[in-house]
Amino acid sequence: MFANKPIKIAKDIEAVRHSAFWHLSRRDHSQAELLKKLQRKTDNQQWIDAVINECLDFKYLDDQRFTHSFLRSAQNKGHGITRIKQDLTLKGINEALIKQAILESEFDYIESAQRLLNNKYHEAIVTQHLKQKAMGFLQTKGFSFDIINSAIEEHNQQYPTPTFNDLDHACELLSKKFRVSIDDQKQKMKAIRLLTSHGYAYAKANEAIKLFNEYKDQQ
Repeated sequence: MFANKPIKIAKDIEAVRHSAFWHLSRRDHSQAELLKKLQRKTDNQQWIDAVINECLDFKYLDDQRFTHSFLRSAQNKGHGITRIKQDLTLKGINEALIKQAILESEFDYIESAQRLLNNKYHEAIVTQHLKQKAMGFLQTKGFSFDIINSAIEEHNQQYPTPTFNDLDHACELLSKKFRVSIDDQKQKMKAIRLLTSHGYAYAKANEAIKLFNEYKDQQ
């Protein structure tokens, strides 16, 4: 891999101006972003201030426009409000401007989160294992717990609700984990946690443990 080229220090204000226009021609920047980049070009604050003010006067820099543009882009990528706020804060956008942009947007974050789930899961998300995976997936995208729970509910409406009444399947799960009868309380609680994580109700889990123990006693 090639090392990054060293930054060429500006010898005059024209070089600072050229650097600013070059960065802005590649993509829109927040004022704080451009300021940091120009500070790497020179320690002459007067040059930096003059160029920043020129960019503001000509509307090459506009934090409000940048915020709305960034927000739309992040929404299209499937990012949630938490992540969007964090990313905009890192780019130097103040909290009031972030809140204003989000309030003015009519974007449906539940629908966005649901689309992500639909693409990733082609079944109802009902077992504890799947729920934890789905919640973790959407959290990394920056969605809140309320949005996540609503999105999972909307996703599940597309699929018939599975019933976990198959005791033979429950016994099969137990046999993979336990080699002998489940007699002591500690082992029983482990077995219940295992089955409930796969969607079995507490009462059904106890019933399966009882049946599993009968199988083991007959062996």
